[in-house]
Amino acid sequence: MMQEARSFDDLFCGYAGANGKCAGQTIPLEANCTLSDTFQDFERDRKTGHFGRDHASCPGYKRPEYAHVPTSELTQYYKIAQQYVLGDAMFSSTGNPTFESHQYLIAAQSGNAENQPFGKTPPEGCAYRQWVDQFKGGKIAACFAYKTLADELNVAGLTWSYYHTANRKHPIVDTWDAFGWIKGGSSTAPSSQFIEDVGRGKLASVTWITPAFANSDLSGSLSAGGPNWVASVVNAVGESQFWNTSAIVVMWSGFGGWYDHVAPPMLDYEGLGFRVPVLVVSPYALSGSVAHTQFETGSVLKFVEDTFGLPRLAVSDARARDLGASTLNLKQAPRAFVPI
Repeated sequence: MMQEARSFDDLFCGYAGANGKCAGQTIPLEANCTLSDTFQDFERDRKTGHFGRDHASCPGYKRPEYAHVPTSELTQYYKIAQQYVLGDAMFSSTGNPTFESHQYLIAAQSGNAENQPFGKTPPEGCAYRQWVDQFKGGKIAACFAYKTLADELNVAGLTWSYYHTANRKHPIVDTWDAFGWIKGGSSTAPSSQFIEDVGRGKLASVTWITPAFANSDLSGSLSAGGPNWVASVVNAVGESQFWNTSAIVVMWSGFGGWYDHVAPPMLDYEGLGFRVPVLVVSPYALSGSVAHTQFETGSVLKFVEDTFGLPRLAVSDARARDLGASTLNLKQAPRAFVPI
């Protein structure tokens, strides 16, 4: 599951045992920002993030980015962390916005793109027959052909599904729109259908889920529905026939412009980006554990690849640590599910 645009400190700065930072100079201007606040979307690139981190102690730099969500709005996220595993050293593989982050989750790369696609969207073919700027070179059409994890799953005879709900006014990037061959295919469905499918005994070997805008955690969504949505997905799997053979990874696409006190390691010209939370839910997950191992988006792909014996896709998954290695104990008896 990929939620949207929240830093680790923004959601989990006060979580016991985690490397979070809530404290600092308090300026009594307004209450802490909530998940449903209507702030405009912040700048989310790496340069802006570093500027915010470097100026966090400056009293004159008064920006809403220096807020964190009250724990009262995060009950379900905290319950998941307390029962399973919270990672406090997960970094986005890219320091760029949502489009690139979603590409990393399916392909361990983004074709050197550095921004959201722009231009007109044609009625057929690649949904993004648009343009993106590249780090190296000029603009390119956002219609990619590099290999994705779905390609590898197909070759291995394994099933996959992608659940996504579009919103015309406030679109969350459809990860597969940049791949014309797959748009609208039989493996894609609205987000809400996932719970229905699981209840009917249908679950692919690998499933990607992105939320409807109201459940995305994105600032300005006018909704605090993210925690309830994530809990509903976890409960659907936990109460199904699939629980004993499942692992659910919940992560966020990027830091969203929200402050985080940990400087990201610089592994290449594109990242790493700032920290994001990650939750690992499974009957084999360590109980109430905080994982301090450094992960990145590619760690999720590496976990899938190692589980199913698939080859590496790109630099990110090749260099990353396997997410399951320090969060799961496959030798333990599967735990009974307790609803969130």
